[in-house]
Amino acid sequence: MIKRKLSLIEGTMYADGCTAVNVVSGVRIKGNIPEKDLHDALLKIQKRHPLLRACIVEEENGISYFMERKSISPIPVRLVTRYGDEDWEKESMAECLSPFTSKDQPLARLVWIHSEQISDLIFVCHHCICDGRSVLNMMDETLRLLAQPRLEIGAYSTFSSVEEFIPDAIKFNKANMIKVRLFAKVVNFSLKILCLKKAIKRDQPYFLHWKITRAESSMILESCKAADISVNAALSVAFLKAHQQIKQLKSYSRLYCAVDMRRFLPEVKDDMFFAFPAMIGLNLKSNLSSNLWPQARLFKEKLQKEISKIDVSKLFMYSNGLLRTVPKMSKYAKAERGAHDFTFSNMGKVTIKENYGKFEVQALHTPSTVFPFGNPTTLSSTTFRGEIDFILASDEAFLRKEDSMALKRNAMELLINQARLTPC
Repeated sequence: MIKRKLSLIEGTMYADGCTAVNVVSGVRIKGNIPEKDLHDALLKIQKRHPLLRACIVEEENGISYFMERKSISPIPVRLVTRYGDEDWEKESMAECLSPFTSKDQPLARLVWIHSEQISDLIFVCHHCICDGRSVLNMMDETLRLLAQPRLEIGAYSTFSSVEEFIPDAIKFNKANMIKVRLFAKVVNFSLKILCLKKAIKRDQPYFLHWKITRAESSMILESCKAADISVNAALSVAFLKAHQQIKQLKSYSRLYCAVDMRRFLPEVKDDMFFAFPAMIGLNLKSNLSSNLWPQARLFKEKLQKEISKIDVSKLFMYSNGLLRTVPKMSKYAKAERGAHDFTFSNMGKVTIKENYGKFEVQALHTPSTVFPFGNPTTLSSTTFRGEIDFILASDEAFLRKEDSMALKRNAMELLINQARLTPC
């Protein structure tokens, strides 16, 4: 049975328990889905992943725990009649803004937008139990089980505390213990002052969704390969430069890049629910040159250097010392605008297949979220069926939708023009 403390990141994502901090992703399927098969698939998935059988309990000391419940209900499915290809956007935004409030239900749900032959499945999970990769894995498991209803996907045991990832030599080192206590006191004192600020209203959220055609996506991917740069770096630089070009915007020339922490934790497999992204801040110097690739190469090197500096043991040790400050941290974050332009998460080529038995996957919509704190502007991307897919989420109080549309145009123009100039 699970009973473990939420980590600092999980606790921050949980916020106050009443605020929606959800990860949402959708997939469009051609083929008739038997309702019983869908519910049976979700039951197997719930049995496989411990966090899908857990609720969150807040104890008197102010620390929240995951608690497994034998009586927890199955993953709920909301049925919606399908009228067209754009229905998923409306439902996705509604799900992003709908908190998980029931202690009797899991921290995941599904919206089934159905017609006779075409269905959109919208997967929704609380961000405190998962990241984008977790949701995509849940999607893949669902599709595999719909194609093979008798398939068994097994189960696994999750860790009981993040302290399991900290070696005893570091955890019980007296100098480290003193440093952690002092660090926690400084942060706690600072937050007492900072959290007095009023929360910023975020009541006009929106999505901006688009794809790059297969031909142009191929050109960009091949150009990045020929120039020996990562697609992640190319997209980062293109959007930062595009942001600089919009005169009415205050540009910090800085983004936060989400890095999957699984790479540092061999105990946590790719197909497990996990919610520990490392956020790395990177700056781009203002440069009038239209040649993105040299800047992207430098950006890639900076990111790799910062990733190499990550010390998971110390990161968990210091964050554990801050667990009692989570309520203050969440309150402060709701009043903060952030000193960066956006947060970027590129999941690259996804593992979702184009066909699962009799089902054809026609489209995949990149995992996204609407953050209720800090700068809510998040850019997410995936590649599926040879097309690069983007979702930009923000709020009118931070980035007007018309400015985000200009950001999209500028970035795509920079990126595609550079790709055309690069011999493959």
